[in-house]
Formats: sequence, C-alpha cells, structure tokens
Amino acid sequence: MKQTLIAIVLIAAAAVVAHYHVAAQRYFPIVHISSSDGLSYLAVMDPTPERQACGAANDRYLKPIKQLCRDCRIDYARCERALEGLEAQIHDGKPVPHPAIDAPGFRMAIVGEADMAQKTCAYIAAGMVKQGVRAAACVAANRPPPAR
Repeated sequence: MKQTLIAIVLIAAAAVVAHYHVAAQRYFPIVHISSSDGLSYLAVMDPTPERQACGAANDRYLKPIKQLCRDCRIDYARCERALEGLEAQIHDGKPVPHPAIDAPGFRMAIVGEADMAQKTCAYIAAGMVKQGVRAAACVAANRPPPAR
C-alpha cells in the first residue's frame, strides 16, 4: 500500500513538472520561400506558446502568398523550439547580410542579388504600410533594425 501511494505521488509530481515544462515552451514559426526571379525569403515570426498555434501562424502567413505568388515555391514552413544562424539573427533583430523587413510580429530577410533584394524589400515594406501594417520598414543589409 505504501509503495502504491509513493508511486502515485511520484507520477502526480512528474505530471505537474511535465505540464509546466510544456507550458513554458515556445515555438517559432519559420517560413522559407523561393521565387522564380531568384530571390528567397526567410520569415521568422514571433514565438507562440503552443505548437498548434505556431502551425496556424505559418498557415495564416502562407495563405495570401499562395494566392498572390503562383510561381513561388514554399521550401519549408516549420515550427522550431530554438533558433540558430540566420534565423536567430533575424529574430533577435541583429544585422543580417541581406535586406530585411522589420514589422510587428515578424522579420524577413530577402536573399539574392543585392540591388534586386533591396528594391523588393522596399517595395514590400511600402505595400505593408499601405495595407495598414504599422511600422513596417525595410532595413538595409548589415544594418540593425529600428528599435521596437
């Protein structure tokens, strides 16, 4: 009887610890898209507390792109628990070697021929502002984004 109670207490404690561990996790929605003009786009969105919410964020991001850019290829849309390399730099607001969009809720680097990437970046940021996204800006390569 005593062993059974100890086992139940240990299982209950493990369940509580597991619950708090899962509740404290973050998932970063990340999308990589390639276009027929030779540019690629790496978007990193603000983290979500649940994997399901992360997948939904990726879906919301991709829906208009699928409609507006039929020639674009979605290389991947995933949810990461930790970011590394360029993805971490983008999310952390550090300078990246590519023009980048800085907007509430996400950042996106545009990779490709420098002049074309910069012009595309400026065009996208201006279009976002026209659509009502506050404070969308194109940040030149190797420059830090504006403070949020």
